[in-house]
Amino acid sequence: MFQGTDERVIERRAKVVGYHPHGVVVEVAASPGCAQCAKGQGCGAGLLARRSAWQLAVDVPSSREDGSMPAMHSEVTLVMPRASVTQLTWMVYGLPLLLALAMSAIGSLSAAAWLAPSLFFGVLISGMMGLKYALGQRAENFRPRLTDAV
Repeated sequence: MFQGTDERVIERRAKVVGYHPHGVVVEVAASPGCAQCAKGQGCGAGLLARRSAWQLAVDVPSSREDGSMPAMHSEVTLVMPRASVTQLTWMVYGLPLLLALAMSAIGSLSAAAWLAPSLFFGVLISGMMGLKYALGQRAENFRPRLTDAV
């Protein structure tokens, strides 16, 4: 993703392709990769990057000066705080895995050979289902925000 002038946010350019009741539908172009990837010195993150564009529904803030929607096919800027991306990554990947590993370590102290793997997968699945419910309540904290329209 493109970095803006503020190091605390991740910026991305998108094109308006439609409208929904509270905002716009934008199409975000696939990431071209960073400077290191272009030189062939990448970290491997480019393997996970999207190769094609994807669409995203974004609410238009009611605090816009003229209260109008961006024009069709105009470019807009989406921003998301880096801290929320890091927090979301930790909550989705790190927390369930650490809990599952801790519970399987406790289960490995038992004489039953099946207890540790059962605890690992049981806690992992339960943790992910619990996070789905918990994050569903706070999904707006992890959505990109529309900042400007060109």
